[in-house]
Amino acid sequence: MIRLALVVIVLLAAACSMPSQGDQGTAGGQPPAGCPHRVSEASAWVNYMPGPARGPRELHVDVQLADVGDTVILIKSAASTADSLILEMRTTSAAPIPGRAAYREPASDPLPKRIILRCQGGEIDAITRIEKVY
Repeated sequence: MIRLALVVIVLLAAACSMPSQGDQGTAGGQPPAGCPHRVSEASAWVNYMPGPARGPRELHVDVQLADVGDTVILIKSAASTADSLILEMRTTSAAPIPGRAAYREPASDPLPKRIILRCQGGEIDAITRIEKVY
């Protein structure tokens, strides 16, 4: 229960530092066979704003699902490379906010050129532009 509350707080804090919505370079394609999820919008940004007990650079990924009742989490794939961060979308009943998914990690230098969202082994969406938030 405490863990779930912490995840919700992190997601709400991340939403405060989100860049304005707009074209983030998402593919917006059809999900692969067997994938029950569709992405309506995906964005990524690097948070350069320092804060208490937090490093100055964090990479944030925010995904809004087409079905507001979908419950998924994003897990970093071992297939990720320096150029491509690959996030696997997994269905779970423990998702903190139905219809949304978020991921955060320390930002690498250089940043990945592309963030790929995968579901059931296939690409469901991709982010090609990572915003910088100061």
